[in-house]
Formats: sequence, C-alpha cells, structure tokens
Amino acid sequence: MEKVLVLGSINIDFVSFSSRYPHPGETFICDDFGIFQGGKGANQAIALAKLDIPAVMLGKIGNDMLGDFALSSLKKNGVDTTGILKTKNTSTGSASIWVNAEGQNSILVYTGANGEVNEAFIEQHEDAFKDASYFLTQFEVPLDSIRLALKLAKKHGLKTFIDPAPVRQISESSIWESVDYLIPNELELKALTKKNDIIHGIQWFKKQGVKEAIVKLGEKGAGYEDNGELILFPAVQVEKVVDTTGAGDCFVAGFLYSMTQKNNISQAIKAGNLTASYSIQKKGASISFPGKAEIDWSLIAD
Repeated sequence: MEKVLVLGSINIDFVSFSSRYPHPGETFICDDFGIFQGGKGANQAIALAKLDIPAVMLGKIGNDMLGDFALSSLKKNGVDTTGILKTKNTSTGSASIWVNAEGQNSILVYTGANGEVNEAFIEQHEDAFKDASYFLTQFEVPLDSIRLALKLAKKHGLKTFIDPAPVRQISESSIWESVDYLIPNELELKALTKKNDIIHGIQWFKKQGVKEAIVKLGEKGAGYEDNGELILFPAVQVEKVVDTTGAGDCFVAGFLYSMTQKNNISQAIKAGNLTASYSIQKKGASISFPGKAEIDWSLIAD
C-alpha cells in the first residue's frame, strides 16, 4: 500500500476542560484535565494510521519523559517512527490547551525539539521520500526545512499536501508552487492571502502555484473553488460537540485517505468532514480519532 510521509511537530498536550476560560489574573477551577499525544504532525500521522494508511513520521523529540510518552503513543497507534530523532539540546514540544463548554479551544504551544527539525535532518532522511507516494506537512517546524522537504518530495514524484497552521508569513512563492493540495481553515486563508473573500483567497493561492486549495470552515463544513464558485460540503451533524482539538488534523487525514482511494476532491472533502465528525465527540486530539472500521462510510457513499 502507498505510504504517506509526514513531516511535522510532535507535542504532548496538557488539556483543561472548563465551563469558560479564566479571565486575566483569575484562578478558576476546571472540570477535567488530561494529558494527550499532540502536535499537528503527530496527530495527522496517527489519524492516517488509524485509517489503515501506512504513515511514516519525520520529526524530533526531547530525551525526556514526554518524548518517551510521544514515541510510545505513535508506535501504539501504528505510525512508523524510524524517522524520529531524540535530541539532548531541548525538551519535547508541548501545548497548553483550554476547552470550554461549547467544545471550542485556545492553545498555547511550546515548540521545543520541533524547532530543531533543520535542513540537515531533512537531508539525512531523503531515502524516506524515495519510499513514499504522498508527502504531508504543516507549519510547526522551520520553514527552510519545509521548503527543502517539498523540493525532495517533488524530486521523487510525491503528491504534496500542506496544512498551513500555525500561520507563517511566506515572502516568496517557492513553497506554494510545490503544493498540490493546500488545506487551510478560513482564518488561515485570510491571514495568508490578506483576502477577506474565500473565493479570492483561494484564487490568490492558485496564482502563487498551488494546484488546489480546500478550505476548512468548521461547523459550516469545507469547500473548494471551481470556476469562480465555492463548492461547499456541509459538516456532518453530531448530537454534542465535546472537544474540537485536533478536528482539523482529523479532516486532513480523512481527505488524504480518500484521495489515496478515489482521487476525487469532492468525495475527499466529504470523507474529511465525516472523519472529523467522530473526533469532535470525544476529548483529546489523537485519542479521539476514529479507526477505519468505526466510521459509517455509507453516509458519503456515491
């Protein structure tokens, strides 16, 4: 089966669940707390592995307890961890997350070892590109490394996917022109393009060389542009939203999974929406992602 090479962050999430966010200077008692595997790269690799897509992770962790936790979690979920390096220079990345009663979250990220994913590291793992068919990354590792990785992905004929989060300002088009599928949310689209209109934002990306842009619109679903029109696919309705942390990562995995099966963008967006709908009904990021057998695929059958 075709492999997906995932370059990205590996974090541990410290998540507090409360009725509301505390005000500045306020001490507020939360309702629940959990420690989960996180990092957009690790999340997406795990989500893919749970969908039975072979996922190879490229990234760095610290030589510490959090790093051991992350490595064990990735292996347990079926991710190939041979591309993960332990560093003694800094600690494993982490995130402090607040989740309110509506399931919405605010996240503060410490980069840690993710910031050491440099160009030399990418060059050392060029063989991993030779053995994959798809390349997926985000913006939680250094841009120079992402740029080089995209160059290697194109050199070896991989289809490239980018989830451009968190937003990083790109001063030249060398990254965009190497992207086959860009998957921002609405806020990221507007911040990166300086366009308030979704259609204009997508068209701006295409002018920079992006082959296709799919915009995640949260509870409104997701869509793409076709001949100046936004083709929107509504979100799958659920009884209760518990925690939206990692839902975007789950969407990306569902979208990529479907593209490996049918290579149809409309069906892939539906698959992304469906996969993410399972995630938001449970607490945590990767721990909430559904396995392939758990998903009722008949809901999006042609």
